Amino acid sequence: MSKILVVDDEPKSVRLLRLRLEEMGHLLLEAGSVAEASKVLAHELVDLMITDVRLPDGSGIELVGRAREQQSSLPIIVITAYGDIRDAVEAMRRGAAEYVTKPFELEAMALLAERVLESASIRAEHSYLVSEMLEGEREVTLTGQSPAMDRVRQLVQKVAATRSTVLLLGESGTGKGLVAQAIHTSSTSRARPLVKVNCPGIPAQLFESELFGHMKGSFTSAHESRKGKFELAGKGNIMLDEISEIPLELQPKLLQVLEDRCFTRIGGSAEVKVEARVIAATNRDLKAMVDGGQFRKDLYYRLNVFLIELPPLRERKQDIPETAMHLLTHVAASCGLWAEGISDEAMGSLTAYHWPGNVRELRNILERALVLAGGGMVDNEHLPIEIQEPEIGISTGADTFRGQVEQFKRRVLVEALMASGWSKKDAALGLGLSQRALSHYVAKYDLDHYRSGSTPPKPS
Repeated sequence: MSKILVVDDEPKSVRLLRLRLEEMGHLLLEAGSVAEASKVLAHELVDLMITDVRLPDGSGIELVGRAREQQSSLPIIVITAYGDIRDAVEAMRRGAAEYVTKPFELEAMALLAERVLESASIRAEHSYLVSEMLEGEREVTLTGQSPAMDRVRQLVQKVAATRSTVLLLGESGTGKGLVAQAIHTSSTSRARPLVKVNCPGIPAQLFESELFGHMKGSFTSAHESRKGKFELAGKGNIMLDEISEIPLELQPKLLQVLEDRCFTRIGGSAEVKVEARVIAATNRDLKAMVDGGQFRKDLYYRLNVFLIELPPLRERKQDIPETAMHLLTHVAASCGLWAEGISDEAMGSLTAYHWPGNVRELRNILERALVLAGGGMVDNEHLPIEIQEPEIGISTGADTFRGQVEQFKRRVLVEALMASGWSKKDAALGLGLSQRALSHYVAKYDLDHYRSGSTPPKPS
């Protein structure tokens, strides 16, 4: 369903357009003046604007310029009752897509609106593909000289030369997206798109359409045919991030795509050939999910053709100095700051820390530290207290078995909360607990004190 703003002070014209456009399944917004239209555009993202030239408080030509400032890619159709070619030229110069003269045939206007909307959709798709290709061309560096990272780099180079399906396993923040990018840029399809699909971010009811596309009229809001992510990837690569979250009912179709290398769009009958290589990634134990009936066994084995396991940062601490300096350089560039480096004391603290959030957490900590330092040298004082003094608030005096268990529980909870930015929802998900259970433990161990830097009481 497209959202269309009609700007006209003639109620009859608006009423006729409303009836026809809503009949076609579009949502119509109305404005009777330049001021009203500007107000709508400030609060609503619209897919198309149709405006009259003559408005009570100004010109529709001026509104074209304002609208393009508010929503730069907005397609606009200008209507004039006078057929003045100068108005048409000026409207097009300011960014209008089309112009029509009054009186116009209602059906012709409806068809024009459909054509402009379709053209805008094609431009957006082209822009997406170009951005994906540019992303695929950027330099990718997998830092670290540990044996574990040497192994990852070797596997990346081996599989990049093939079209084999890849499964990336690793904790959250270990760099699965970066490894997928490295596979893409090292492959023969590096000039083609790497299309990334964030599986948890897609509503279940839209999953099939998002991956495989749909034909116009195939369901209520399918007002135009759209390609899915597999088609957009073409002969490139498609990364299915957090593949564990794909709905169980859609898994058979994905399995069929991987086996037969073709699919049909929703509402379509023609087969679409799949040429993209699939790179799947997850931070969950897919084998355990298979055993628990949450993931199809046949799909698991079809995805697990070429496995690359990414080690957590805590298991390759020798890589932390090189990784930290590499990240600091990139963070400084993105923040517009100069980075002199990291002091020996700060580097010692970074190396000693457990890093429950892995490389992603390290990057975020370094960005915060660099901002606090105002550029220049990152020192120990710029790091969070839990990294300066990793044992703060964690009792080390528990000498009973029960006390040591309680101490371990609290450490795990604190690390999970810190890694999630103190989001109890995300921490609970990572720990496999309900939010209610996590809240119980937070209250039991008085962990909110730890959040503010205070030392929580020793466990009883």
